[in-house]
Amino acid sequence: MSTRIVTVSELKTKLGALMTELEEEGVPLYVTQHGKPKAVLARYDEYEALLKKVEDLEDVLAMKDALSAPEEEAMSLEEYEQQRTAGIRG
Repeated sequence: MSTRIVTVSELKTKLGALMTELEEEGVPLYVTQHGKPKAVLARYDEYEALLKKVEDLEDVLAMKDALSAPEEEAMSLEEYEQQRTAGIRG
């Protein structure tokens, strides 16, 4: 995947064009300020897909931990979902 780097100043002056470019080309925009990375602009659907992958990986790790835990430390799926929901809200 190619990389597109823009400065904060360029982002401010060309936001509309950069958003169109992002939508058409799908190449994330890496935003820098004073030569240092500050943010990444990505298409919303790609961001949501990334969040889903992270969530899935967290589930896999939790499952792996649960399977390696002694039986008395294991929790039900309901307990896990309650903990996870509480963690998202908290």
